[in-house]
Formats: sequence, C-alpha cells, structure tokens
Amino acid sequence: MIENIDVSIGKKEVELQPLLLHMERCKLQFINDTTQFARAWFVKEALEYAMKKPEITLQLDKEQLAKMKEQVNNLANNADKIVTNSLLDPELWWHRTPHVNADAAAYEQLGNETVGNKFPEVLDKAVRRALGELGTILEQFGYGVTTSALNVSYAEFWFERNQETGGIHPFFPHLLEWSQEMQNTVMKYDVVYKKGLAVFKEIMLLKDEKKRQEAAALWNSI
Repeated sequence: MIENIDVSIGKKEVELQPLLLHMERCKLQFINDTTQFARAWFVKEALEYAMKKPEITLQLDKEQLAKMKEQVNNLANNADKIVTNSLLDPELWWHRTPHVNADAAAYEQLGNETVGNKFPEVLDKAVRRALGELGTILEQFGYGVTTSALNVSYAEFWFERNQETGGIHPFFPHLLEWSQEMQNTVMKYDVVYKKGLAVFKEIMLLKDEKKRQEAAALWNSI
C-alpha cells in the first residue's frame, strides 16, 4: 500500500512541476509589466502633482524645478530595480513557498462600476511600495507629502508601517488602476495557481496518509 502511495505522490509531483514553472513565468512577466507601468507613472504622477498644486510649483524657481524633474526622470530610469526589489519577495508568490492553507482567492481580481477594480492585496501592496518612492521627491520639494512620519502639517501620508518590525516604507496611498497588461498577467497566474494549489493539497494528503500507514505498520510490528 505504501508503495502505491509513493507512486501516486510521484505522479502528482510530476503534474505540479509544469504549473510551478508557468507561475514563475507569469511572475517574471508581471515584474516586466509593472516596470513599464511604473516608468511612465512616475513621470505622469509628478506632472499631475505639479498641476494639482500650482501654488507650490510656482514658488519653485527654474533651478529647483529642473532638479525635481531630474530626480523624477532618474526614478523612472531605475524603475526596473525599484519594481524588482519590491516584487521579488518569495512571500508574494505562492509557487515560491507552496503551502496548503493558502487562500484560493488570493490572486483574484474583483471589480464593479460602483467601487472600481480591486486587485490582489498581496501584489497591490508591493506595487504601491514601489510607486511610493515618488513620495520622497514630492516631500523634498514641499508638496505636502510625508514618507516617514505622522505629522498634522502634512496632507498626505505616503508610507506603510511594518506591523512586525515597526519599520516605515514609502507607499502610494491613493486610488490606483493597474495597466491592462498587469491585470492580464495576474489573471493568468490566478488560473494556474488554483490548479497548482489543488494538486499540492492532493500531494500533502497523500503524504499524510503515507505517514499514517507507516505509523500503523510500526505499531503492528511490535
């Protein structure tokens, strides 16, 4: 019987491997999609703040504005490093740390005409951490943003506090719509994730049954 279980486990593990590889490809594609999105977003969002708060922009001289634009452009040019650092965390991707108790809806995208789109929280937070780097520039040039502390003099809190360590990280706090490419890639990941989770659960059930039979065999041998 135990030999039969080993055969079943082997078959299921073979079935799981291509699913894990597919999820890894989706992860890399999502990082690329998000990099393209962030590169354009940094420039666009900086301009929106310059126009949304003209009283601040007009107080800056041309040298200060040129310095701000240079920093924004540098941020855009380094979007690949910023996004990769945020999205490579294995904890964001089930296939990197497979576990049985994962939420089957963890990578689903929800949305309607009333509240708009709601993206998978685990990835949305990571995306917002990457985009939050713009807040450090807006803060430096006086646009009422803080990325480091709660202060009533600031209108916008662009940071996230780590619940475990208490550390603070820049974080974009406002309404955010992912690019269509990002959405499409995560939808592909979600489909394969659900299949992979189901197969992984079967593997773990088989392994549990194997342990029970081994325990019974040991008991009966004494």
